[in-house]
Amino acid sequence: MKDVLLEALSPPDGATAAAALDVATAHLSPALLNHSLRVHLWAAARGTTDGVPFDPELLYVAALFHDFGLVPAFDSHTLAFEEAGGHVAGVFAAGAGWPAERRERLYGVIVRHMWPQVDVSVDPEGHL
Repeated sequence: MKDVLLEALSPPDGATAAAALDVATAHLSPALLNHSLRVHLWAAARGTTDGVPFDPELLYVAALFHDFGLVPAFDSHTLAFEEAGGHVAGVFAAGAGWPAERRERLYGVIVRHMWPQVDVSVDPEGHL
């Protein structure tokens, strides 16, 4: 179990995960970047130990972008910060070549992170 947990805590391999970290590093304050990385660690650890199947890349990108709406450059006076951040993440994901359905999942995960409760059977990444 220890090896499985350590693997889950590592950022996913691939260009999309690396690019997400680059974008987050460029735009988030050090405190918000570290918070976002901790969100990924805690969510991946919880999913792994609780036996919740999750998409590692989706969880990682959602964790890095979940608070982008708090960044002044992406803040919106017309949307809640989680919706604004979800839209920024969707634009990033489009550039990464994600299909529309996966981009919508990413948006939903980010929006639902502010819900008091998310049903694991409906949205495992949002639940985590």
